[in-house]
Amino acid sequence: MFRLWLVGCFFMAAAAHQAQRIFPPDIFDTHPTALDPAHFHLVFENPRVQVIRVRLGPHEKSMVMEIPAHVLTCVTDRHVRVKYAHGKTGERTDKAGYSDWVDRDEYGFENLEDKPVEWILVVPNGGEKSGLEPIAVDAHPSNPIS
Repeated sequence: MFRLWLVGCFFMAAAAHQAQRIFPPDIFDTHPTALDPAHFHLVFENPRVQVIRVRLGPHEKSMVMEIPAHVLTCVTDRHVRVKYAHGKTGERTDKAGYSDWVDRDEYGFENLEDKPVEWILVVPNGGEKSGLEPIAVDAHPSNPIS
């Protein structure tokens, strides 16, 4: 009886180990690199930021997903259609080197070019938890330093 129980435990452990290899460790991960790894690649991560490279081939589409607030920098010229989760669409055309802050939203991209496009996302880690808030910068201070 003990041998039967031991063999049964062995098979259950083997099945549990196999299940870990089949399913991702966090099935509720909603980060772009987990949801669309074909287009979103984690390049670098530390406790402060994540750097994600986005690559779309000619006329490729990414899935619609929540993308956290980030700094965007275009590596190549890009002409993309942005499709929002609520169904609205828009087009963006940016030159290589263009950078901007982008708020969190749910959207996906479609490359409208005949060549691949790439851009980088720099996502702050835990901005809400660490007390990070946007800093207002006055482009024309009334009392400049002499």
